[in-house]
Amino acid sequence: MALLSGIRVIEAASMVMVPAVGAVLADYGAQVVKIEPLEGDLNRRGHKIPGMPIQDTESGYCFLPDNRGKRSLALDLKAPESAGIMRRLLEGADVFLTNIRPKPLERLGLGWPALQALNPRLIYAQGTGFGDVGAETDKPGFDTVCYWSRSGMEANAFPIDGWLGHLGYGTGDHPGGMALLSAVLLALFARERDGKGTRVSSSLLANGAWSNSIMIQARLVEAKFQERRPREEARNVTSVYYRAGDRRIFKIAIVDSQRDWPKLCRAIGRPDLIDNPRYASLEERTRDGRMRELIQICDQVFATQPIEHWKRALEEQDLPHSIVATYDDVVADRQMAANGVFLEIDDPELGRVRTVDSPMHIEAHPKVARRSVPRIGEHTREILAEIGVGNDEVDALVKRAVVAARAAPG
Repeated sequence: MALLSGIRVIEAASMVMVPAVGAVLADYGAQVVKIEPLEGDLNRRGHKIPGMPIQDTESGYCFLPDNRGKRSLALDLKAPESAGIMRRLLEGADVFLTNIRPKPLERLGLGWPALQALNPRLIYAQGTGFGDVGAETDKPGFDTVCYWSRSGMEANAFPIDGWLGHLGYGTGDHPGGMALLSAVLLALFARERDGKGTRVSSSLLANGAWSNSIMIQARLVEAKFQERRPREEARNVTSVYYRAGDRRIFKIAIVDSQRDWPKLCRAIGRPDLIDNPRYASLEERTRDGRMRELIQICDQVFATQPIEHWKRALEEQDLPHSIVATYDDVVADRQMAANGVFLEIDDPELGRVRTVDSPMHIEAHPKVARRSVPRIGEHTREILAEIGVGNDEVDALVKRAVVAARAAPG
């Protein structure tokens, strides 16, 4: 039996952060009903945002990782009739997932006090941009602004004066979603003990701060930040990127520089540098522009051989390193494939397609067989029938544009 078999989840959420929670719950057997507007979750059209990789399909690749395995109920939550439908769905649910902002939730009758009174065992999980309280609670927010910009990560990692390129779509949403998932699972565990539901939440703002917490902590204790320098003046020979002879960019990650200094010298074929008095200790290497000298040496050496040569040389010395992977590299990554990062599913529009699996595994409790993403309203009739809404009534709701019901493909 699947780990979360029998857990019923109602998800009224769009885009990425909160749907990611529903995706993992579905992976482990929860029955997840996705409530989406009649035109569908906005994330179905994420691939049409200017600048995104182009794909000519109805529901694009943005929607696939976080919505497979769910059932779709297309429902206009603003319609008066929707309130009764939602109450009937939620009175028998275990978890309610939402990222609707607080004021609209209250207007829809979906605030925590109302649902707690309706179903005292309900786990009410809310993902927000800016948190539960404060002046910005009801502001719209996406991970690009709440997670990346507000956390200090962009200002200290990217060349602000130039073109930043695109941050990966959902790269703040997914870790934020996993924080909210953890809160949901803790709440379900607590309910096993006391029988009571509760409200849990997580915000992109807080997750951005948590991801960048060590650097923020430095500022909180008034540590002295060092000014940013150009590449050639870097304070650490392994804190910059290098190009191999075939122009592939890679980086090396050395934390214990004194222990690993000899290994680096051997990897680049310069064992003579190990005991050179100008470079033998970290203190000496940081004197009088000597890091500039070492960076120049490494630039010259690394340019003499292709990346595969340097991968072998660095592996032989047990030094952490990586190419700066392109997306072509990622989808062909053998280590990711060996660890089940990718799985195959059958999609009615795309056919047999690989997708990215959720990032956790429980040895004694395998994930359930994955279905593809639902079409908009594909399960509307099925779900409404489960709460006692007859077919004629569904037809009337469709006619009044309260719900949309679409036949399953095939």
